Amino acid sequence: MYGKLCAVFLFCLLQGAESVSSDGDSLGYSGTEYQALGGVLLLISMIALVALCASGSVAAGDPIPPWVYTISPDPSIDTGITGTSDGINAINNNCVHRHRKGHFETDGARWGAALSKGKHVFEIYWPMSQRGTMATVGVGNADAPLYVKPKDSLVGCNKMSWGFDITRRRLLHNGQMLGTMPRAGMVPDKFYMYVDCDGGTLGFGTDHAYWGAPINIPRQNFPVYPMIGSMCHNSQITMIYRGSENRAGAPGNINTVVVPSQGPGGQVQVTVVNPQTVKTY
Repeated sequence: MYGKLCAVFLFCLLQGAESVSSDGDSLGYSGTEYQALGGVLLLISMIALVALCASGSVAAGDPIPPWVYTISPDPSIDTGITGTSDGINAINNNCVHRHRKGHFETDGARWGAALSKGKHVFEIYWPMSQRGTMATVGVGNADAPLYVKPKDSLVGCNKMSWGFDITRRRLLHNGQMLGTMPRAGMVPDKFYMYVDCDGGTLGFGTDHAYWGAPINIPRQNFPVYPMIGSMCHNSQITMIYRGSENRAGAPGNINTVVVPSQGPGGQVQVTVVNPQTVKTY
């Protein structure tokens, strides 16, 4: 859609430039004068065109960390979601449904395995139509609540959790906004969460862009558990453990890492050893 709009916009601009040059001839402008005018108009038009076409895209951030290309499954971490508030029920190990009616409270769910060391990748599938005004994902320690009333950004609204509000694109901790991401566009239905316990950071990205890991978690707050918080009635959220860093497999020594999905997250993830791209086939 954006491509078509950009094409139409460019066509109209070129027509306008021809009109200006024609008018310049009729008004007695010299060839040099109208060429300069046309050049300025074209430059302004191209800047506007780039802004229009970029507004619907998601901008890339930093290069994807090399350790992501070495991940391998760890059964001790692949427990699925084991804790929920009263307003959420588990559909299976990886998928939960918020059945509580109304938008006045926020319900949460927690992954079963505590993360205290290593680096881990989780895939989240959360449709835009099922987010409401607040939808958070992140990590929290064992004392982080799974329910708040009135509604709030559950993951990140207190000192025991660190979260990402994917509706408002806010990074949160202790009720304070730490920043925003991504730099442009919206958070798509499927995205990834990177929990680096060794470095004490929390990051996010997609198949095509790594947004960085700007959330810092002090060492004394580990272990932490992946969490979600939803206030949208009938929302369905899927969280899938993709794997942990395999230190025996240095970047470049592993060609692919294949991990089958178990829910609406989709197909088979094929991580290709390329410093810029993660593809899904």
